Amino acid sequence: MTALKKNKLLMMLVIIFMLLNNSIIYAFDLEGKISKNVYIGEIDVSDLTIEEATKKVNLYIEENRYFNLIYNDKKIKIDKNTFDLDYKIPQLAQNAYNVGRDKDIIKNIKTKVSLKRGNKEIIPIVSYYNISKIDELIKQLNEQFYISPVNATAEVINDKVAVTKGSYGQNINKQQLKSIIIYKIDNLNSKDSEIPITVLKPKYTSKQLSKIDTLLGSYETYFNPKNINRVNNISVATQATSNVIINTNEKFSFNNELREKNVYNQLREAPIILNGKPDKGVGGGICQVSTTIYNAALYAGMDIVEITNHSIPSPYVNKGRDATVCEGAIDFVFKNKYNTPIIVHNTILSNKIVSNIYGSSDDKSDIEIDTEVIETITNKKIYKNNSKLRKDVKVVEQPGRLGYTVNTFRIYKSNGEILKKELINKSYYPPCDEIILKGTKEVQNEVTK
Repeated sequence: MTALKKNKLLMMLVIIFMLLNNSIIYAFDLEGKISKNVYIGEIDVSDLTIEEATKKVNLYIEENRYFNLIYNDKKIKIDKNTFDLDYKIPQLAQNAYNVGRDKDIIKNIKTKVSLKRGNKEIIPIVSYYNISKIDELIKQLNEQFYISPVNATAEVINDKVAVTKGSYGQNINKQQLKSIIIYKIDNLNSKDSEIPITVLKPKYTSKQLSKIDTLLGSYETYFNPKNINRVNNISVATQATSNVIINTNEKFSFNNELREKNVYNQLREAPIILNGKPDKGVGGGICQVSTTIYNAALYAGMDIVEITNHSIPSPYVNKGRDATVCEGAIDFVFKNKYNTPIIVHNTILSNKIVSNIYGSSDDKSDIEIDTEVIETITNKKIYKNNSKLRKDVKVVEQPGRLGYTVNTFRIYKSNGEILKKELINKSYYPPCDEIILKGTKEVQNEVTK
């Protein structure tokens, strides 16, 4: 007899023995009841009918239907049925009844014997719910508990930085609360739980802004106070870019500041530079404001991100130190590289614009700005014949202008010694050709009678 046949025979003898054993017979036939040591989740449904098991589980679920969410001394009672909750209990009871009955006879016997010996069979409870209703509840709770953070403010008054206190805010940690609710649903948990709160830090705290204690850089330019429209443009642009706080690694955009303060709707027509020629247009004068701030930023050690010079050297500043702007096209941008916020503060005193940048004394540097004309470009003289002018007449139609290429350097010093010299920008001012009209009209000699 082969080993395989011996094993089969042995197995048959074991089965026969088990069938003849009264206790095993009891385990095999429970008269329509769930086997011993069968659980639905944590609920023991041993020796119960399907109907009894269903009733018992439903009762347990009802007992754990509610739970409280707690915030400080406030309790909010939550009904799980709000989420269209369904555990499909009849199916779970049927699954519990099927334990030891839904396989072949050998496997069923093994299962029942295992249960009789004290081993447990757990039918997991699967919950079905409307996740959107959980989200809606969390949204409503957050609206109830949300507190907006309030930024501290800083303002330059009489050359001193005045700081007002801010405050922290809060909101519900939505993802964490969602996990708590789902856990209570899945695990039939009814214990009280704290509402998870996230503290919202304001962008600026009084502690941060109190570190602004010194003048980092300053510059001033002069303007003609008689040009009323240009003075208006200078005034509104100066005000719009004043008392602007710039955080660490944050950028200052001249155009953004004017746009946010609705300055572009307040500008008037004034002299501008258009296509390399003096002209008139809305906004003339704002470039002098951007230029003044640019130079203050140079002395303050700011990282210059975007800078464009005019096509014509400006009368109010040296070559290589102007910053033109144009809405939607050309911007002046710098970045605060320091670990402390800074403040841009501008004022108009009589006929001059003063731009000051304040920051931490820890960031104060001895800085000089130097410009170098590396190329002077000669303009051309162009003659054009004009038949309307007498032959001996010449008229300048377009004045000529030299062109320049200029390097702008920032020099860091300590005790009179140069520590570092960095190239900030290379400015190019194209030349303008002089155009001269040359008369070609012949003049007839008059006859004297």
